[in-house]
Amino acid sequence: MNVTDQSALRRALAMLLLASTLAAGNLAEAADAPPAAVQWTRNMGQSGLRRFYSTGADLGELVNRQVTYGVANRLDTARRAAGRVPAPAELASDTEGYVGQYDSLMNLDRGAARPLFLRTLARSAKRLERDRVHSTNDRFDFGVLYAPDMSSYVGLGLVREQTRATLKYVDGATAVTAVGPRIDVGHRFSPTFALGLRAEQLRFEGDNRVTTSQTVTRPLDYRRRYLQLEGLFRYTNQQIPALPAGLQIGGSLGLYSLDTRYQPQINSLGQTVREPFGNQERLAVLRGGVFLSQTLGAGGNWNPYAELLLDREIRSNLSRPLDDRSGYVSRLGLARLLGPGKRMSVEWQHTASQHQLRERDNFLFVTVLDF
Repeated sequence: MNVTDQSALRRALAMLLLASTLAAGNLAEAADAPPAAVQWTRNMGQSGLRRFYSTGADLGELVNRQVTYGVANRLDTARRAAGRVPAPAELASDTEGYVGQYDSLMNLDRGAARPLFLRTLARSAKRLERDRVHSTNDRFDFGVLYAPDMSSYVGLGLVREQTRATLKYVDGATAVTAVGPRIDVGHRFSPTFALGLRAEQLRFEGDNRVTTSQTVTRPLDYRRRYLQLEGLFRYTNQQIPALPAGLQIGGSLGLYSLDTRYQPQINSLGQTVREPFGNQERLAVLRGGVFLSQTLGAGGNWNPYAELLLDREIRSNLSRPLDDRSGYVSRLGLARLLGPGKRMSVEWQHTASQHQLRERDNFLFVTVLDF
């Protein structure tokens, strides 16, 4: 073998060694990199978007507020008709709520670079207001969620709700069933800021019965639109080194809008039904506040958290006779982390308006299991 051949052989061996080294490094990186769905789940959890996507508490709070205003209006009208003008404090609302919810995402292709999930939700909520209204709402969501990248999602689903209410201020009952679409969009713009959007429109149909000196029935037919737009801020010691390990602080600023439109109805006496606020009810709330959570335990499997939010009704035609548009929401919770995308939590929420004309305590048990 001449000198030229030996030099060429050495160059070939060097290139082969370099290629082998690079390939080994790439394989090591590939082995260390989590699957796309796991990486997406972590990003959504750290940004707050997974919690935003799964919770129904904000919609439930607005619907509860809508019911409170409607009942107060009917009581005010009845007492004025009897010759007495009630004070606002006499019409004030104090309710309790109990919620159980199961939420799950199932990855349809574990090897996909852009995960596609099957989404299911089952939720049952009970509302109790002494001498006013006792009601139960059962909700089921079924749809798909697509992750175009590791920092975002787009979802489309179908919702079914069933609500049954027993009226305590009169002898009456209401039952309605609803179906409609739901759309979700979320994007994590940076490790500290994310934006979430939720929109849905449900068509409700059912009937109402009230008995006084006689029994009067009527059909119910209305549609409800809900829009939620929320900005989420999250910081850990990766962004603020002075923060202890496992501590996350942040906040949110959101707009929540409920728009309900009733179809004109004739009751069993042949009379045109008049809704308390007309055939359209509008309620829009601007809400913002701070959030704090801490992971505890040897494996970081426990997660207590707290949130304080202030809100203001910026658009409403429901403020008579109760006109108390500013308030706050406080939340305290404890979650058990079972793994990426898997958690069980208990939470207490207290909502109150500025002058205590509206108060509500809500207790939630939520299970999130993503596969």
